[in-house]
Amino acid sequence: MALRVILQSVEKGSLLVNNVDQWVDISRGVIVYVCFLKGANEVSTKKAANDVLNAKIFPHVNEESLERGRVSAALVENWDVMVVPQATLAGRLKGKQAQYHAQFDKTAGAELYELFCSSLRTGIETYDRGDRPTPTLQCGVYGNRQGLKFESLGPFTHALEF
Repeated sequence: MALRVILQSVEKGSLLVNNVDQWVDISRGVIVYVCFLKGANEVSTKKAANDVLNAKIFPHVNEESLERGRVSAALVENWDVMVVPQATLAGRLKGKQAQYHAQFDKTAGAELYELFCSSLRTGIETYDRGDRPTPTLQCGVYGNRQGLKFESLGPFTHALEF
C-alpha cells in the first residue's frame, strides 16, 4: 500500500488555501483527500490519479427525486475535482493514541503530491468530452492546514488504497 485516498461526491466545495482568506471553489464534483505512505512512488501515484478519474463508483443522482441511476466515473460525468492533501490518513491507533509511522517523508510527499495533481490535470485535459467544458481542478497546498466547506446530496464517500 502506497497511497490512501478518500473520495467524497459533492454538489459544491470550497477550500481555504492560505489559512487566511483565499478560497478556491468547485461546483458538482469530487473532493479527493490524498495521503502518501511509505512505499509511494511515481508509478503508484500516477495509477491512483488515473483510477480516481476513471473508477465507476459514483452514483448518478437525480437531484429532484434523489433517485440513484447508473454508476459512473467523475471524468465521464465531467465533474470538477478538488484535491486536499491529508497526512492524517496515515494514522493508525495504538491503544488510545494515533501513530503516523506509515507517513511518507514530507519533502518527497510534496513532490508526489505535485505529480498526483499534474496527472489529474493531464487526465482531465486530454479526455474527449465533446463540446462540454473542461472541469475545474483545484489543488490544495501540501503541508498547509486548510479549511474546507462542502455540500453533498448524501454520504457518497469511498476509501481507496493503492
